[in-house]
Amino acid sequence: MQHLSYVEQRGKVNFPEFTAERVYMKEFYKEKGLPSELSRWQNTVDSMLEGVETDGPIYLMIDQGVVKGGTSHRRGGLHVDGYWNPRISAHGGTKHFGSWKTGGWVNCDFKDKEALILASSLTAARGYQGIWEGSCGEGGDCSHINTSNLKEVVMHAGNIYAGNVAMLHESLPVAEDCIRTLVRLNVPGWSPEKH
Repeated sequence: MQHLSYVEQRGKVNFPEFTAERVYMKEFYKEKGLPSELSRWQNTVDSMLEGVETDGPIYLMIDQGVVKGGTSHRRGGLHVDGYWNPRISAHGGTKHFGSWKTGGWVNCDFKDKEALILASSLTAARGYQGIWEGSCGEGGDCSHINTSNLKEVVMHAGNIYAGNVAMLHESLPVAEDCIRTLVRLNVPGWSPEKH
């Protein structure tokens, strides 16, 4: 099975002060903005959503962490995050599925649109651009996928990157102990892919 991994750089972003804040997949709507308790993130999120047209729910993840040298802040290893399913608070290989175990990772065709928009305070991740072949393993694991014919896209600090739901990506180890802010938006029904 062939899939398109698409990622593009979409602009610059600034982050609020580091406070070790963590938010996991908080639902909000672009038109209404973030809930009041997250208002310090509104400028960051507005920058990340520039040019994104949606009236549906968006899911916000914030992870401000202390990262030890030689380790990655987020999930290492080549993977796709897949579709966010708020009913079971998990990512899966299909947009609608009954249980996560039978969520269709192996047979996922990634036909339904969903964007992953990322921004980080440190350069510590990369994505891949191009056609990849194969099926995802459990949890979106793609460590077995050959990336030699794909274009590597280093995700630089302070830049916004938007990828489609089949975007191959991975976190990278940091060189030394540091703090890092990562903001991710899942946007169902929208994709940055050019058709």
